[in-house]
Amino acid sequence: MAKKIFSSIFLPLIIFFLLNSCEKIYSEYTTTRFAMGTTIQITVIAKNKEIANKAFDAAFSEISRIGSLFYEKNPESPLFKFSHRKTKSLKIIPEVLDLIYRGYQISEKTDGAFDMTIGALLPLYNFKEDNPKPPSKNKIDSLLQFVNYKQLKIDRHQSILSSNSMHTMLATGAIAKGYSVDRAIKILAEMNLAGAIVNAGGDLRVLPRKDGEKWKIGIQDPRDRSKILKIIEISEGATTTSGDYEKFFLADGKRIHHIIDPKTGYPAYLCQSVTIIAPTTELADALATSLFVTGPTKGQKILKKFPNCSALWVTANGDIISSQNFDKYLNK
Repeated sequence: MAKKIFSSIFLPLIIFFLLNSCEKIYSEYTTTRFAMGTTIQITVIAKNKEIANKAFDAAFSEISRIGSLFYEKNPESPLFKFSHRKTKSLKIIPEVLDLIYRGYQISEKTDGAFDMTIGALLPLYNFKEDNPKPPSKNKIDSLLQFVNYKQLKIDRHQSILSSNSMHTMLATGAIAKGYSVDRAIKILAEMNLAGAIVNAGGDLRVLPRKDGEKWKIGIQDPRDRSKILKIIEISEGATTTSGDYEKFFLADGKRIHHIIDPKTGYPAYLCQSVTIIAPTTELADALATSLFVTGPTKGQKILKKFPNCSALWVTANGDIISSQNFDKYLNK
């Protein structure tokens, strides 16, 4: 069995900056750091470097806090405690429970294409090994019975999370990273900035620019990293791209990647990548995963439940399909 493993800190969304005048009293400052398992790039338009550095420190401090809170392997994380609980119910702090509740609502609207209980399956796919192997069908089948968001019961009044199964494990990677970007943007919005953008490994949100210009963002060609597939322009809101090229290995010529279909336990193979434009990064993050799993045919129907969101699919055979309102964001 011939295998080749690929790991990447590449950002699937590439930012094209266009400062122009911006009153000429502002300058652009950029920093890149590693957090939440990915490379995070923040750019701010500020009056001076001191303001920019304060903004960077405040934003990254919040991202680190969110990362620690939602990291499933952190023994102090509520997610770790839930996955290793001795009882069916566990008291969860409101911030974490609220995100789980919002994720549950997305699961409902996507018919389970987004499912945080996929945590039971993820340990089967180890992309950090020197010689990774795809899991056997028996291993997948033995755990698939524990993957179903409907097993969760959320009591927001009592701050209690329960599951019908003691084997239910949560993974919030497809929504918590987006949430951290939203939190970082909220903090940056409270500072004396003339615009900002936070890009966490393809989960991206912008703060409107004072010069009125739109942010230009390049969408990566999923099969050629030297090429930009499309350029979109947004003045506010978020965009996220999920692709099968971000974390994968090859086994007998087949791409084994990290976006798992909760219904089958295997990687989803209908798409190469999906880009979402949405009001928040949290929503864009979850929808990018969901609509990657469903593919464009079912995804178009699901998207009608999210009227403020747009999508662009690159299908398994390379076709590009966009939702009705996506083209208005394309750079002409």
